[in-house]
Amino acid sequence: MTVQLFPHDHLDHLIREATRRDPRITHALAYGSFTQGAADRFSDLEYFLYLPDPTRLDVPAWVGGVLRDSPFRIRHFFVNDFGTPNFVLDGLLRPELHAETPDRLADLAGWPAAHADPTRMSVKDTDGRLAGALRRLGTRAQPDPAAEAQGILDRLLGWLVFGANVLARGERIRAHELLAWELGGAALERYARTTGPLDRLEIHYAEAWAWTAELAAALGLHVPPDLAHDLGRGLRR
Repeated sequence: MTVQLFPHDHLDHLIREATRRDPRITHALAYGSFTQGAADRFSDLEYFLYLPDPTRLDVPAWVGGVLRDSPFRIRHFFVNDFGTPNFVLDGLLRPELHAETPDRLADLAGWPAAHADPTRMSVKDTDGRLAGALRRLGTRAQPDPAAEAQGILDRLLGWLVFGANVLARGERIRAHELLAWELGGAALERYARTTGPLDRLEIHYAEAWAWTAELAAALGLHVPPDLAHDLGRGLRR
């Protein structure tokens, strides 16, 4: 069941209608948790707007026009580290809008296919190219968690070693950041034991390694014995 999120739904409607009315925009799509049915009241709204000459679209002015007769007010505007315009509205609601040329529709072929919903993502499509790209994205084979488990563990071990070395070097803030894995459900309680003050990072890294070893054993995954020995010796609780 789709959860209705006001004011997110209201803002999404305004942006979609504005893109459809703007003759400069040939294609537009929404993406992220809002199109996946996984959004909550803290989620952002994210869009790609495609037009032949993106320099003709003054994004701050365009968004200001979209919101002119609405209950939303722009409280802050900034361009993020990736060059994307971002806005902060009342209630800390944050829309993000990319402006690209239509040839960048080809980039969709490299997007993650999991949870892609072409129907909810498509906002405007003047020639069918967006529909084709989203259709191909939606029909791509979904990842098999069982088949990917070993690869995920291998990458996790790499990050754990990276963080342990950073911690040993004395870069405690960077080491703290490297513990920030995204988890949900019951795993959050265990995750809480891997985080805490900077002066206890040795304990948290030891807990992170212990948890990783337990998960690997439970799933029948392979941890190189020499690596397990070195991590166990270097990360003692």
